[in-house]
Amino acid sequence: RRLIVTDAVFSMDGDIAPLPEILALAEKYDALLVVDDAHGFGVQGDAGRGTLSHFALQSPRVVYMATLGKAAGVHGAFVAGSAHLIELILQKARSYTFATASPPMLAQTLLTSINLIENESVRRDHLNASIGVFRDSLKLTRWRLAASSTPIQPVLIGSNEEALAAADALYQRGIWAPAIRPPTVAPGRSRLRVSFSATHTPDDVVELVHALHDAERQCA
Repeated sequence: RRLIVTDAVFSMDGDIAPLPEILALAEKYDALLVVDDAHGFGVQGDAGRGTLSHFALQSPRVVYMATLGKAAGVHGAFVAGSAHLIELILQKARSYTFATASPPMLAQTLLTSINLIENESVRRDHLNASIGVFRDSLKLTRWRLAASSTPIQPVLIGSNEEALAAADALYQRGIWAPAIRPPTVAPGRSRLRVSFSATHTPDDVVELVHALHDAERQCA
């Protein structure tokens, strides 16, 4: 039994895993592909169906999982896959053996969230527009914006001290963009982890860009 396990959208760089190539490896070596799409479900792909949809991938080898506490705005998580796989999880997975069902109120809230994700694109359109404006407007001289098309937009700074100082400068202006340092990221790759949501306004994006420009000058 072989497993290939990967994030779909990586949480610190915001980049998307090359799932078609990874699935080809799974086919070659007769492995299951476990995809954690915590940061893609509800945002990526057709009608927010996630990163598999983004790549138009379907395969009985895929074990697809995602959280319901991010784009869905509720609680919990799910696993999707072949009927045989799901039956195996129901009967054999130790973490599921003594689990209880979701409370009815939570389940009903989740159904509403899924309906909004599937049938209303206005929030995703607004989110993607904010990301585009941010990337087009930010003109850094020493720091670098990572190559990400997702709501995770890391600003690469380098040193731990400067990243902490930058995070503090933004916090003083009412902006929460945490400094991410080793061992979460590699040495010399400290950064600000900027994350966009559909609730951010155009004014929020403009203020963030100004704050980052000012912080880069102040922290030199």
